[in-house]
Amino acid sequence: MPIRPSSSTRDLRHRLSAVVLAGSLAAGVATAPPAMADPSGSSSGSLGSSGSISGSGAVSGSVSVVDDLVAAARQQVYNITDSEFVRTPLAHSILQRIDTAPVVVLGAQLQEDCSAPQVLTDRLRAAAELLAEHPENPVIVTGGQTREDCPSEAAAMKDALAEMGVGNEIILEEEAGNTLQNVKYTAEMIRERGGTAIVVTSDPHYLRALKNYRDAGLRAFGYVGGRG
Repeated sequence: MPIRPSSSTRDLRHRLSAVVLAGSLAAGVATAPPAMADPSGSSSGSLGSSGSISGSGAVSGSVSVVDDLVAAARQQVYNITDSEFVRTPLAHSILQRIDTAPVVVLGAQLQEDCSAPQVLTDRLRAAAELLAEHPENPVIVTGGQTREDCPSEAAAMKDALAEMGVGNEIILEEEAGNTLQNVKYTAEMIRERGGTAIVVTSDPHYLRALKNYRDAGLRAFGYVGGRG
């Protein structure tokens, strides 16, 4: 009688498969499927102005349909990569494979005494934990001066990471005052380093942050530190 894998083994295989697939997407390997070609090497139809193929024996459809399918497939991949069981091993896999991919730590308003609130401390500890295994990857800390008489969030984050023993290159972004501005002011930094990033923030904020980064055309994946 053949031995069937246990449910835990099957679950592990699914998770590993998801990591491989998402890693390919992150590296820019997973792209839109190639255009369909006539096996005979010639085309019996013509491409109309609407993008549809017409003619004898041709497949009627639209380029936009393919785009929709690719977008839907990409979203299904993200549904897996953003899940609790996949996002942590995936972050390590991406940073190991792409040493130019930055870890982006999103800021939070400092307290009245200019110290980091717990939500920000949790993010920084998570980032330090992640970076300890990936010393070659740069870090982008993003957050402006959101409290008068205090340094920028980014400057405070840089000092905190240094105190935690992080020796990676730390890049400051000191203009952002909210999540959309985090994306706006760090997007070009990420593109200059290949377009893929690991975004460190809190649960459940990371889902909104990842959507904002992806809407900007970036391959962003999450790493969660605390709640808030």
